[in-house]
Amino acid sequence: MANRVQKADGLSLRSRLAIFDGTSVSAETACTMEESEITYDLLMRSGVKAINLLVASYGPTALKTHGVESADQLRQLGFDALHLCDPDFCNEASMAYGASAVVKAFLASAQDAVAIAGSEAMHILNLAPKQLLEHCAGFPGEALAVLEQLPQGVSLHGVSCRTVLDSGLRANSLVRCGYGLMAVVTQLSPMGSELQKLGYTV
Repeated sequence: MANRVQKADGLSLRSRLAIFDGTSVSAETACTMEESEITYDLLMRSGVKAINLLVASYGPTALKTHGVESADQLRQLGFDALHLCDPDFCNEASMAYGASAVVKAFLASAQDAVAIAGSEAMHILNLAPKQLLEHCAGFPGEALAVLEQLPQGVSLHGVSCRTVLDSGLRANSLVRCGYGLMAVVTQLSPMGSELQKLGYTV
């Protein structure tokens, strides 16, 4: 998905056809309409999908100038956390809507956390492991997948022991990711009872 960024003006014929391919807008209409007519409402109403916009190199900056006013609306068009793994798309979305708004819209589930973990999006959006794991409450498989994509044995700094417990992670999974007893004590500062719940024995 690299090199998807394009100016908001000068939409080519090929891009127009790509945007409206398979939608309720005919090819003839797509080729003759004014670019100013391509609004968020039209995109939603005609059934344009995220893949259409990506093929057309119509990124967040262009979309914002055409009525896609928020990161939430970007997600409603079909973009999801996996798209943030493309640094160009992620950076453009962050510039257009602000990092915090992108995080709020795109980090909404444990699956989103897995998609973002270990990607450049964490740096672009200033995301910490704590935020990813907080979205994995009750989903130990996803929490483990998040940890597996982060630097082994050193990524729980700033994460509360309660967050780890809530996610369902326990000693066997934590050890697999490099978190022995000493690492857990140092990074999570657990109370004795919490350490027992995690499954570590002193």
